[in-house]
Amino acid sequence: MEEQARVYGATIKTGEEVVSIEKIDNLFNVRTKTNLFLGRSVVLSTGSTYEKLNIPGESELLGASVHFCATCDGAFYRDREVIVIGGGNSALEEGIFLSGFTKKVKIVNRRATFKASQTYIDKLPELDNVETHYNKDAIALDIDPDGKFAGLRVKDSITGEEEVITADGVFIFVGLKPNNASFKGLVEMNERGFITTTGLAKTSINGIFAAGDNREGAIAQVAAATGEGVLASYGLREFLKN
Repeated sequence: MEEQARVYGATIKTGEEVVSIEKIDNLFNVRTKTNLFLGRSVVLSTGSTYEKLNIPGESELLGASVHFCATCDGAFYRDREVIVIGGGNSALEEGIFLSGFTKKVKIVNRRATFKASQTYIDKLPELDNVETHYNKDAIALDIDPDGKFAGLRVKDSITGEEEVITADGVFIFVGLKPNNASFKGLVEMNERGFITTTGLAKTSINGIFAAGDNREGAIAQVAAATGEGVLASYGLREFLKN
C-alpha cells in the first residue's frame, strides 16, 4: 500500500507527532513537534489502541502469553487452554472463534451477565469446551519462577474470595481507546472519544475527514479501515471540487 501511494505522488513522513490543527486563510495548519504542514483538507486516521487491564504481570507477559487478537495469535494455542477476559461482543465473538481449535476456553466476565448481543450469548451453551466465570474481577496475572504465565488471579465481586484460573494464555477484550487526544476540541466526538462522522467520512469541521478505528462505528478490521480510507478520499475529492 505504501509503495502504491508513493507511485501516485504521496509524501510519507514518519516520526511526526501532531500537536495541533487549525484553519488559517483556507488552509489547515497541521503542527507537529518539529514541523508545520499545510493542506486544504485533512484526514484523521490515527486508529485505536487496545485497552489494558493495568494489573500486575500484564506488561511482563504482553506478546508472550497475553494477547489482544484471537485471529492473529489464536493458532499458537491449538489443543491448549485459554482465558478470554471481557463480556462484550468482541470477547464472545473471539471466544467462540477460539473454541473451534483450542482444548478449552474460559471466559471471565466481571459482571453478572454478558453485555454482548444475544446471538453470541445463545451460542455459548452449544459449545462443550467453553466455560464461563461471572462476577470475577481480574486482579493479577501470576508468573512462575521461569517467567511464564501461571494463571489469572481473580476476585469474586460478591463474596470477595480470590482464586486462580489456570490456562496456557490470555486474550483480553475490554475495549478500544481511540488515538484522538490531539484532536480533542477540534472535531465532534462521542462520549468515548471516537470521532463522529456522516456521509463520506465527514467530521463536524468542513474539510476534515476521519477514517479507520478512531471513528465512531468502526469495525476495527484492516479491510474495513482501508475501505473507509477510500470513502474519505471520495469525500475529500468532493470537498476540493466545491
